[in-house]
Amino acid sequence: MRTVRLAVFADLHLGRRKAPGVQWAREALADVAADADVVIFTGDLLDKKKATKADLDDGIALFEFITGELGTPLVHVWGNHDVGSGMISRFPTLDNVYRPVGGGVEKLTVPGVPLVFHAVNVTQDPDPRETLADLPEVFEPGHVGVLHTEVEGQYTNNPCLPTTTEHLLSRGYSACLMGHVHSPVVLHEDPWVGWIGMGQVLEIDVPALP
Repeated sequence: MRTVRLAVFADLHLGRRKAPGVQWAREALADVAADADVVIFTGDLLDKKKATKADLDDGIALFEFITGELGTPLVHVWGNHDVGSGMISRFPTLDNVYRPVGGGVEKLTVPGVPLVFHAVNVTQDPDPRETLADLPEVFEPGHVGVLHTEVEGQYTNNPCLPTTTEHLLSRGYSACLMGHVHSPVVLHEDPWVGWIGMGQVLEIDVPALP
């Protein structure tokens, strides 16, 4: 079965003093980009309390580095800290960067990549909406959830697009890649469901569309 290689990171929180930072992200992604078909970022690029205009510029430059210098398409969603920073409206449209445009579940596709990404932006902070109930069920490989969420209140008490492990597994996706929890946590191995964690890059192969 043909597979697609994803490089996934999350919760960069630019502006926070003890966060990994842009240089870490550049070096970590450069190490894996040669083998990745798509880079995925699962939200909280900016820290809502500490991010400045300079951090916003660094975030834009990082995305341009991924798609330009590394030559890899990027799929991402906004997290609660991005919303809380008040800077989303100042983030430009970039070539080869794919993200939802609204607040509901959206299907994203990348030219030449045989996957469908089911992606959801956080639109408020906190965001207790039960939007993930609308994730479509599928019956074929090649579908990936890109989410910034909590699951049954585990590992965080910050309400953010709440859902359950059972519901995510019932959707039939080849993986559910999540941000919001800063420690790497795997809720289910196959299909992979979990949080990437801050300062981590997950390399994962998922089956392509038939």
